[in-house]
Amino acid sequence: MVLIPGGEFTRGTLSKEAQKICLKNNDHCKEKWFRDEEPLHRVKLDPFYLDIYEVTQKDYQRLLKKNPSDFKGPNLPVENVTWFEAADYCRKMGKRLPTEAEWEWAARGGRKGTFSWGNEAESHKANFCDRSCEKRWKEKHFEDGYAYTAPVGSFPPNDYGLHDMAGNVYEWVGDWYDEDYYKNTPHENPKGPEKGSRKIIRGGSWINYSVGVRPSDRTEAKPSDTNNFVGFRCAR
Repeated sequence: MVLIPGGEFTRGTLSKEAQKICLKNNDHCKEKWFRDEEPLHRVKLDPFYLDIYEVTQKDYQRLLKKNPSDFKGPNLPVENVTWFEAADYCRKMGKRLPTEAEWEWAARGGRKGTFSWGNEAESHKANFCDRSCEKRWKEKHFEDGYAYTAPVGSFPPNDYGLHDMAGNVYEWVGDWYDEDYYKNTPHENPKGPEKGSRKIIRGGSWINYSVGVRPSDRTEAKPSDTNNFVGFRCAR
């Protein structure tokens, strides 16, 4: 784990700006997809620890004696885990899932850009689907990139020393999802709504275009869902 310093930052993105970012690398984008990232608001967080890497299949199997992943490999991130299974793993490790605010602050790495590395999508900085990936899948030609998940740490870390906060697999966080939560969120250490029907996944994955790997992007899923593009890391 690495210590993430406490601090204050502006959370979210204007939906019109997110749509513009989307249209840079995609042919079809709707502003409404990004309205849950508004309004921009200031958030203050205490210091916390976060896993440097996504939880691997090797570590998950060592603790829980099973490996539900579709794409097998000891150093690949574990996927196909529910929110409940992810939370249970972290609990058994003496840790917890990060809050959504903690996750975004850590993913930004102290930067203010669109991505954790700057303002332009760069396919060599993370495992996500650029304009060439669908062609690669169709032709089964992957010499210039990973077909699906990549071993954790295959791409450069952000400025906090964290790997794969963008792409590879989405990551479960602790919060319930509410598309309007940003309109009335606490200023200090927000933990999300008290209840809901869906949990939040962050960071995008191998299957997402670049707009989905922005630190501010919000996506939700049922806590009982399993997908081969969703994993997790733990906080403390």
